[in-house]
Amino acid sequence: MLHKKTFMLLLFVITFQIYGQQPATIKLTAETLHGRFREWAYPANGVTINTNAPALLWPGTNGEKKIMLQGDIGDDFTIDPKIHHVVYKVMLASDPDFKQNLISSEEQEWAMYPLHQPLKSGKWYWKYGYRQKSSQNWVWSPSYDFIVNPAAVNNPVSPTAATVLQRVSGQHPRLWNMNKIGNDFYLKNLSNPEAKKFIAYAEKLMLEPLPEEKPRRYIDTTGKSELQKKINIEAMYHGFGDMVGNPVRNLCIAYQLTKDKRFILDAKRRALNIANMNPDGLATRDDFTGGAILEAVAWFYDAGYEFLSSDEKTFLKSVIKLRGERIYRHLPNRFEININDNHIWQITLRNLAIGAVATIDEVPEANKWLTYIYEVWSARFPILSNNDGGWHEGSGYFKVNFRSFIYLSQLLGDLSGVDYFQLPWMQNLPYFLLYTHPSAASCMAMGDMWEKEPNIAKIDASFADALTYRINNPFLNTYVAAIKKDYPSYFTGTDDLLLYRLINYKSERNLPESSFNELPKSRWFKDVGIAAMHENLSDSSKNLSSYFFSCPIGSSGHGHASQNAFTINYKGKTIFGSTGYYSNFSDRHNLLDYRTSRAYSTILADSLGQKIGENGYGWTPRFITGKHIQYVLGDATKAYGPITNEFWLDRFQKINVVPNEANGYGERNITLYRRHYLQLEDGYIVIYDELEAEKPVKWTTQFQVPYYTIESKETASSKQQNFTVKTDVGLVNTSVFANTDLKMQVHDKFAEAAVNWNKVTGADGKVFEYKNQWHAGITSTPSKKMRFLTVIKIDGKAAEVIKPVALKNGNIQLNFGSWELSAQLNNDEAPMLNIKNEKLNSAFNYGASSIKLGKKTYQHQTSGSSMLVETINNKPMLQEVIDELPDVAKYDSKTK
Repeated sequence: MLHKKTFMLLLFVITFQIYGQQPATIKLTAETLHGRFREWAYPANGVTINTNAPALLWPGTNGEKKIMLQGDIGDDFTIDPKIHHVVYKVMLASDPDFKQNLISSEEQEWAMYPLHQPLKSGKWYWKYGYRQKSSQNWVWSPSYDFIVNPAAVNNPVSPTAATVLQRVSGQHPRLWNMNKIGNDFYLKNLSNPEAKKFIAYAEKLMLEPLPEEKPRRYIDTTGKSELQKKINIEAMYHGFGDMVGNPVRNLCIAYQLTKDKRFILDAKRRALNIANMNPDGLATRDDFTGGAILEAVAWFYDAGYEFLSSDEKTFLKSVIKLRGERIYRHLPNRFEININDNHIWQITLRNLAIGAVATIDEVPEANKWLTYIYEVWSARFPILSNNDGGWHEGSGYFKVNFRSFIYLSQLLGDLSGVDYFQLPWMQNLPYFLLYTHPSAASCMAMGDMWEKEPNIAKIDASFADALTYRINNPFLNTYVAAIKKDYPSYFTGTDDLLLYRLINYKSERNLPESSFNELPKSRWFKDVGIAAMHENLSDSSKNLSSYFFSCPIGSSGHGHASQNAFTINYKGKTIFGSTGYYSNFSDRHNLLDYRTSRAYSTILADSLGQKIGENGYGWTPRFITGKHIQYVLGDATKAYGPITNEFWLDRFQKINVVPNEANGYGERNITLYRRHYLQLEDGYIVIYDELEAEKPVKWTTQFQVPYYTIESKETASSKQQNFTVKTDVGLVNTSVFANTDLKMQVHDKFAEAAVNWNKVTGADGKVFEYKNQWHAGITSTPSKKMRFLTVIKIDGKAAEVIKPVALKNGNIQLNFGSWELSAQLNNDEAPMLNIKNEKLNSAFNYGASSIKLGKKTYQHQTSGSSMLVETINNKPMLQEVIDELPDVAKYDSKTK
């Protein structure tokens, strides 16, 4: 839900078109939509919310000023100790004087208050106060107001944290409700073939020697900087915690499946071994490895409680407390106001939750751990989206969250009675998976680390399969069935989601399937600014896919400066996609190429790219899906400018690099960048760009090819440039047109060399070879305004060059295949794009022109809108769209 987000100032201006009664275009002028940390209270400004129990959110303070986040857990920074010296209170009432239906909170150490009681419909008022723990002087905020939608008054409401804690306390084992369902878990899995295979695996596991505190691999650090040496050491121990901790968990599960004491006694031997590992040693001192040790020790403490002596219990509790507090100190009055502290959401929140549940009332700190975890989960999950099921960081790091998505939803659902798999985001998640990463095909090719495993990985397969246990969606079932057919080896052996399947096991499962042919060819994930388009979603070997990105969250976390960029996949292969390689979150190649707009098929202004940070945002105002034409409009106007985000400036400083114009960053005062992107039947892509700046700019439209080569082609006109991508699935021919002279550069060099100094390995475990990749840039002469028209033909049989039928005063006409196109490239004229196919009875128009299709003429209801007309089953189907704000802009702005 929207209140689970952090945002900054939003102002928008609606531009009314002279010919229409309704606004057609919206210009966002906010410096950012989703800030790195929360800057104002939500809900406010009289917004109507669709829940009867919102989470109240506000900016954190250290008692003197708003909290500015120095870094994320795992970074080298010192937490401001003052953030732990503050407490908050909340007052909520149905009148501005706070006398009617008054709700007053207890004092708390965090800047969030998820309501666990229903509010009546109508207007509500609230405010928060804070004081330093050393003072009794409360400082109160202004009063905020919101309206509860009457349609939401009967929605179920989650229980309080106190109720959840009461449900946890009791005899061991507590995790996964085993003290209640343990016998049923044992009985129902006696006949489970997967459980039998796992037990056989656990038998072999007991034969493995105890692990030692030593690197998993060695990396030569000779000649490296101190920062690089630190990162190399982390890489040498990467995965160490799971390597030594997972056997403890697995043997505990084997014991619960069999009641065979051999398993739990061997788990004890291993748990005591890793519990004795040095918490300050290289092997287990970082947040990931330390968290894994915490989780494993807590697993055994809970499952093997009756096999521990009093001294052993005391020792394990001390280990859990020490490692748990190291995570928890990063949380209150910090984590909840952060847009996304990646490591915590990915892994360590789950580690701490398991430690907390295992030791409630036995480690006093565990009660506050679980209280905070439950409250932040109630207030903020899902992060990085609203309800659309999307994720803006790309597939590479999306999968790092899968275990926590599954197990925290299961664990906290067990304790609260809330079925988190029924949240709107979870219900839409299957569509995000199947549209953005079809089986037997490459992914969206964007974001950190996508290139390591571009195809479906085992965790992708097991995650999608896990969702079928709790989400009733026949298209999800079809998706998983396809993955099982394409990747049968993924469903043998064991994996990290096994326990979840065992808990939810049924001997007979009804998994009805529905054909993807029943789905629209495209889907819009508006909250994260992604549109996914397909020609044949049912068959990757015949499919043409487009992925378009313009994200309201900006280039946050593992996301990139890729606003208004696109990826094109054909027959499962990535043709156009981002280039470069992920060695580290912020090395030279990452900050000067891989993470930047230089690596994406988007626009540069005087060779300068988009800002890195949440304030380098875009959005997708329009979307249409039809039978023969798919369309999305992206707006990246606010993505450009110098880097001002303190988090990222610190990253540059640490590697002694300045984000200046020489390195691809700077101000060019871009005032407009709207990109119309269409995928047409028969393998054509059309892109129409509208660009404006305060001063003349050399505009460059880029094309990035990560796997194939680019060859430039001759052209008869200086206003047209052509190139061909040579692939193993056919030739891909591209032509770019403008109303000004164009120059093209084709090369296979990075702006900053890619060096695998951190010895990153690929999916096969071998050190990744960083090869050069191909890039094409087509640049205009300097101008304040510019329009590009791009036509791409996929699977060409020859290196075909499209020639204009006519070009007069910037009005260009093209014919390709059975399509006819006309566009206005003259910046002094109103923008216009018209595409028609009489054979397919389909036509599209952007602007004010009417559409003539067959014997009929169709007019825009609003000038400047985008309109699609298709004749289906002898009936004309018309779709007309104007700009639509993302939900963050509708509901969580600083002012109305």
